[in-house]
Amino acid sequence: MRRNRALAVHSGRNRGLTLVESMMALAVLSLAVLAVNFAVVAGQTHARIGDNSILATVLAQDLLEEILALPYDDPDGASALGPEVPETSRLSFDNADDFHGYTESPGGITDFTGNAYPDDAQVFTRSVAIAASNEYVTGLNTAIAGLTVTVTVWDAQGRSWAITRYIPEAAP
Repeated sequence: MRRNRALAVHSGRNRGLTLVESMMALAVLSLAVLAVNFAVVAGQTHARIGDNSILATVLAQDLLEEILALPYDDPDGASALGPEVPETSRLSFDNADDFHGYTESPGGITDFTGNAYPDDAQVFTRSVAIAASNEYVTGLNTAIAGLTVTVTVWDAQGRSWAITRYIPEAAP
């Protein structure tokens, strides 16, 4: 009987966790939870940056398409980079080069009809730079006059996205 009692006492000591073992398990579990948390936060940050990149590119593309939809030459005849005297707003621009120097600040990003984009787009700034340039066409052995249009979009962190297109001058 003594032998059975000794076994019972000995096996009773191994049934529970000591305070030290519990603290070590808690530390290991805490580190695992912290590592998973960092991974999730990093993934969300990368996803948000990706979403911002897509939205900024869409904003640049939309404005560029609006510019490309306008005629190359000014219907009034006189043309200079930037808007002419009666053209005081984007809605009155009548040819592509009128957009030179155009800028929209955060909170003022609008579509071609003047309607504001959704709130997530209102954190960006976008601007247009247009330069008269010549593009050499190898197959024709000649240079064609035109405009180089660059639409740039910035976010609050200073990241920028730009789209550049060349618009050839219309043939006479």
